[in-house]
Amino acid sequence: MPANTPPRHPHPRIGSQAFAALGLALLVGSSGSTQASTPGEKVVCTELPRSQWLSEAQARERFKASTYLLVKFKVSRGNCHEFYAIEHGGGIVEAYQHPVTGDVVRMTRLPPHTPGKPR
Repeated sequence: MPANTPPRHPHPRIGSQAFAALGLALLVGSSGSTQASTPGEKVVCTELPRSQWLSEAQARERFKASTYLLVKFKVSRGNCHEFYAIEHGGGIVEAYQHPVTGDVVRMTRLPPHTPGKPR
């Protein structure tokens, strides 16, 4: 390999997935979303103790995580199960799920990025 050629990433799709997830964080609330609350509004799900919550595995099953290319799970500040997912077509999903009932509280979908025409 020539000295000025950057090394290839062993998993080229991971870089684009990470970039897409970052894009989700920056673009949450753009048009094309379906939600039960406004994007700037803090989503609060429950004050019930975590002993009454669904497990992460149960939450992932209800979210249908296996249908996505990549899924990140976390507990939000408002005590919701929060998912960031990349669809196989490149779209990005952010979803808040009630941790006791498994109901979707808010879901935002961003379409796949389509590059503009070359100049």
